[in-house]
Amino acid sequence: LKLRPQASRALRALAVASAAPQSRRRGAMTAEHDDGATLSLKIVPPKGGQLTELSAAARLTGRELKAALEEKLAVEASTQTLFCQNGSRNAAKVPIDDARSLVDQGVEDGATITVRINAEVVTPEASALRESIAKNGGQSYYYAHANEKALPPEHRYVYGGAPAKLEGAAPAEEAEPTVPSRPITKYSWANEGDFVCIYISADGEEDAIKAAGDGKDGQVQVSWDTKSVELRISCDTRPFALALRNLENEIVPDECKHRVSAGKRVTLKLKKRRPLTWTRLVKAS
Repeated sequence: LKLRPQASRALRALAVASAAPQSRRRGAMTAEHDDGATLSLKIVPPKGGQLTELSAAARLTGRELKAALEEKLAVEASTQTLFCQNGSRNAAKVPIDDARSLVDQGVEDGATITVRINAEVVTPEASALRESIAKNGGQSYYYAHANEKALPPEHRYVYGGAPAKLEGAAPAEEAEPTVPSRPITKYSWANEGDFVCIYISADGEEDAIKAAGDGKDGQVQVSWDTKSVELRISCDTRPFALALRNLENEIVPDECKHRVSAGKRVTLKLKKRRPLTWTRLVKAS
């Protein structure tokens, strides 16, 4: 069997690569681009073929790599177009030049080589984006990309170690479990001039009024908003709560107030924003 010179040379280079120590085949390229190194390449055949692996000398040219792939994949070298991806499969695909060595083109150990048949190579300079910028200048839709530069390899990946403990950081406090409240359902209300008053009395909510006491120890808390009010009464077991959302009209939170009559009632006084007579306390949902 007679082989073409470039195929013969490529196979000899592959034989040298196969004979290299396993540790060397696994090693990454050095900063000096050692052209005697061996690259372990992942090969993606054309038309969705099964992924395969190939060990090749870094000094192989793109043309010699095609010759080796012709023998391995049975794809004629003259029809091949090769693209390289360093790092993840999401990295940019860079065309491989026939005349230059793999190491000179920045092909790294572990790179993915995609083989396409009769594919047209579109360089960044010849892309539609660059053509638009060259033709239209500052009026191009893509002008913002005019001065883009390739991201340096050292900035493409960030590798971290073990999580670093922040000095002086206080340990996270565990959140106390939320205790469901008991709803206050029995109350009355009335228009009182500039106010709407809500009454929670001992006749209907005896336990809540007992828990409120005289209100001087913070047992009663009220939150006001322009269209809502929420009352909470603390208790040793479960707190009591009354939440009214979507009030009939707006109120003035800063001028609202509450009063606790020990053993009798809790009164909420909602200051009306406009002097209207309310016909209902809460709008129907």
